[in-house]
Parts: sequence; C-alpha cells; structure tokens
Amino acid sequence: MEYNSFKLKENPFRLTPPLNPEEIIWAGMDKLKTELENRIRMSMRTSASRIIINWGNYGSGKTHAANYFSRTPRLKELSDEISVAPAKSIKVNLPRASKDIVQAFWRALLGQIEFDFIVKDFNRLRQLFPSDYKRIINVNANDSIVAELFTEIATIYLNKKNQTQISMDLGIPDQEKIDDIKNYLYGDKTKATLTSLNFPTGIIEDDEQVVNLLSTMFNCLSYEKKIYSEIFLWIDEFEDIDTVNKSAADRFTTFLRQLIDKTPNHLTIFLNFTPKRFLNIEDLSIYLGEALLSRARLKIYFAEPTLEESIDYLEVLLNHPVFRDKEDVNNENNLYPFSEDIVKYVLRNIGRLSMRKINEVFSIILELALIQEVETLSIEFVNSIKEEIISWEGEA
Repeated sequence: MEYNSFKLKENPFRLTPPLNPEEIIWAGMDKLKTELENRIRMSMRTSASRIIINWGNYGSGKTHAANYFSRTPRLKELSDEISVAPAKSIKVNLPRASKDIVQAFWRALLGQIEFDFIVKDFNRLRQLFPSDYKRIINVNANDSIVAELFTEIATIYLNKKNQTQISMDLGIPDQEKIDDIKNYLYGDKTKATLTSLNFPTGIIEDDEQVVNLLSTMFNCLSYEKKIYSEIFLWIDEFEDIDTVNKSAADRFTTFLRQLIDKTPNHLTIFLNFTPKRFLNIEDLSIYLGEALLSRARLKIYFAEPTLEESIDYLEVLLNHPVFRDKEDVNNENNLYPFSEDIVKYVLRNIGRLSMRKINEVFSIILELALIQEVETLSIEFVNSIKEEIISWEGEA
C-alpha cells in the first residue's frame, strides 16, 4: 500500500520543517494566526521598534510561525493588503554551541539575508535618493568606517572604469568588489582583501561594531519605509540562552539591547521562547536581564490547541492541495482516512496537545496502517498499535 490508497499524495504530518516554501502551510489555529498578523500589520504601519516574546510550550508552533512568515508569500500579501512597501523577515536560531555567540549570530544572519540582496537593496537606496544616499548612510551609521563600507556597497552597481551610473536599472555589478566585501564581512583578514578595500582589521570581531553594521543596514533599508516597511528578526530557541555560560549570555543580551536601541524605528524582534518547567513569564529577567526585558513588553502566547482546534488543524492539513488533489477530497468526511470518532479518541488519549505531538502521532498511525496494509482505519486498529505510540497515555 502507498499513500494514494488513502487519497493522499504523501504523509501530511511532517516531523521536521519542510525545505520547500510551498509546503510550509498554516493549518487551523486561526486565533493565533490573527494575533500574529495583527502585530505584523501594526509594525508595518508604524515606526517604533519593538521586541515581542513568543511564549509557548515545546511543539506549540513558534518555529513554524517564524518559517511561515519568513519563507512564504504571506508577508508580502499582508503588506499589499495595507498598501505599504514589502517587509523583510529573517529567522535565525540562537547559536548556543558557538564559543563566540555574537560572531556566530552575525554569520548566521548574514547567511539568511544573502549578501547579494544586501548589495541590490543598497543600490536601490542610491537610486531612490541619488543625491542624498550618502547622507542617509552617514546619519544612520554609528561609525565612520561602517558608513564608508555601506557607501561602497551602494556604489557596486556603477561602471568600474568611470564610476558613472550605467542606466536607469541597477547596471553592471563590480563582481570583484562584491566578493571582497562579502569576504570582509565574513571575517576574511587576508592581505589581498584588506589591501583591495583599504579597511581596517577587527571591525567584525567587535560586538559593538557588529551592532553598528546591523543597525546601519536595517536603518537604511527601512528609511522612510521606501524599500522595506519593516525588518522582522525572529530568534528561535531563545530559551537555550541558559545553556551557554553566563558571560556569553550577558554578552548576547547586551548585543540585542544595543541593536534595538540603535535601530529605534522599523525593527521588530520576535524572541521564540519555550519555558522550562515551572518558569513563569515574570521570571524572564533570569534569561534576558532587566535591561533587555524592559524593552520586551509585548507577548504572544502560543497556547495548547483545544480539541476543536486540533480537529480543524487535521481537516485543513489532510485536504490541503499539497497533500490531496481537489477531486479526492471527501466532502462527507473531511478527516478521511480517519473518522471523527477515531480522531477524538486519539486526541483524548495522548495527553497535553501540541501541533508537533499531533503530527507525530497521526504520522505513526498512517505509516503503520500502510505497513500492515490496513485499508480502513478504526479505533480497534489504533488500540492494536498504541504501544508503538510514545505519547499514548490513555484517557484521564
């Protein structure tokens, strides 16, 4: 048997985030989605920067939300709805295993943004403000070297010989300079790179300079909301800050505090936080420190789904075009190949509900049904395999 025996293209219950953006689906949890989108719209409409804590148990959908609003067209749809410039969304995991947490974060973020896009965006800034772009960069930079670096980036799409603009479009890039600056930003200290750019060593090794680089980039690219209406930065697995030594943790929270202070407009930082046992949100100062926590006064709670929300989640997922052709949708049973009785029975027997747990359990049921060639699913079949389901607890 294969998944098409159940009128499915493949297993809809993913245990790891998909790589293909088309497979990143928001199913159910409409109230949570509305709350997130209201916050996102508010950020795109207004100027003040903010830190928002996404608070919820393991598997509650925080990572999925970061992927959904960073890698699918939904963010562009939201900006179009309110007639503002597109927003930029970047998701980075907290680099807990690195010896230098700020440097690791900088490199991870640079990789997510992609340097070629930074180059193109700064050249768009030059196009939009041809007589003023240098002033804009200087005003928004907190360091003369950083200002000079981004001015270089803004002129990469100029004719290499006479430094005049080629045409009304971006023109021809100076690929050699692009490569040199990219290497420099990644920490290349070779003599050839330093000689080519005539910049000092050590700029990327200093935490405050990394803050200056990021704040200059964010401030310029959101200037007057012309290129981006907002920069969204999602930091996933932030609770792992307690796995690094205190000095590194303090260093990173100081880095974030300085970043939000030096980017006073058009930056929203989402901190995805899974609380450890018995930790209340009032205790967050242990992780964030009072200075950063005082700047993080907004919270979105990723609550456990109710039984009804879980059923809705399953219906949407099972009938999504990625996993089931329209002609194969069973209008009499939106939960096919499960029945409502089976779904409720399973959900009532697996303890505390979460999207991750629901995916794990229903994935196992589907896979074992295929292996055992069970054509019609039933509660009896579920009972016969419940020892295989790690989350099975029995009805309370």
